[in-house]
Amino acid sequence: MNIPAPKKVLETWSAFIGISGSTYLELVEELDIGLLGAADAMQWPLLIVGAAGSGSILFGSWRRPPARPD
Repeated sequence: MNIPAPKKVLETWSAFIGISGSTYLELVEELDIGLLGAADAMQWPLLIVGAAGSGSILFGSWRRPPARPD
């Protein structure tokens, strides 16, 4: 069994947050779930974590050389 590196796990989860964070906040707002203003407080941290994760994955893809066909 191959265990992924912690950095890859964090990058993947950060990118997932970046993709789904805004949808989650919109859903909370649309359903009018009373989170006592937590949705407003979570907007910027979700944006920062999501941008960092997405940027890290894009940068890693850019640095990695393309695979050579065999």
